[in-house]
Amino acid sequence: MTWYHVDETGHDGERLAVHRGPGSGPALVFVHGLEDSWQSWQPFVEELAAGRPFTPYALDLPWRAGAGYGWVHRTSPAELLRHALALLPEPPVLLVGHSFGANGVLELLAAADRPAVAGAVLLAPYYRPPDDPITWQLFDRELSRFRSVIGEGLRRRLGQRRRALPPELVDTMVEKALDRVGPLGFVALLRQFVTTADLELSAVDVPTLVISGALDPALAGHRTDALLRAMPAANVHTRPDGGHFCHLEQVSEVTGEVRRFLAALPLPVAV
Repeated sequence: MTWYHVDETGHDGERLAVHRGPGSGPALVFVHGLEDSWQSWQPFVEELAAGRPFTPYALDLPWRAGAGYGWVHRTSPAELLRHALALLPEPPVLLVGHSFGANGVLELLAAADRPAVAGAVLLAPYYRPPDDPITWQLFDRELSRFRSVIGEGLRRRLGQRRRALPPELVDTMVEKALDRVGPLGFVALLRQFVTTADLELSAVDVPTLVISGALDPALAGHRTDALLRAMPAANVHTRPDGGHFCHLEQVSEVTGEVRRFLAALPLPVAV
């Protein structure tokens, strides 16, 4: 599948860009996670394309791998996402986000001026129930999760190259990546996680499919139950053997769930 660059812009000193994949029909927009890349959506989109026709757009956002996090002081993921969506040549019909990107979509859906979309898919988002106090224990727990996800993401991006590298070298690469991301990257994630309890999720009227893995603490146990109570529009599927990157580890199964969700939405017909 050949993708091409559609447009880009600067916002508050940050670069935002849109890439389009092959296809026709409703515009599906894909939002990558922290220290990830728009290219990571390609295998997922290829598998998803086996179902109903659609036009895929992948956003390239300031929390991409290798980026700085100076924007943390000036703006929010939802605001950056809003400006990126404005670059699309056609209105989005469905928003699909993973991890940090999924929570950016969630923030946008909860805003008073939310975009007019038919639905949303949140892959491995996180949620803090209002009764989960902000303590040092929570800070330590989320820092550990942050480090684990950054490491897992880097190892996944290495792909087959990882097999040829000594494990201690890969560990060193992970530590260097964490040093480069620095505290600001963690601040971005922690602020996003903490404020999920304050979002007006009961006002969200957009059908939303949430897919998480039971092995991923970001949305497990009581957090899942709390999200369902807070957001009646959400339908949560927890994969019993899935982790934070279940959409790539179990791509056939997850895209199957997304196709069934799409089939139930009143999407425009491809021409």
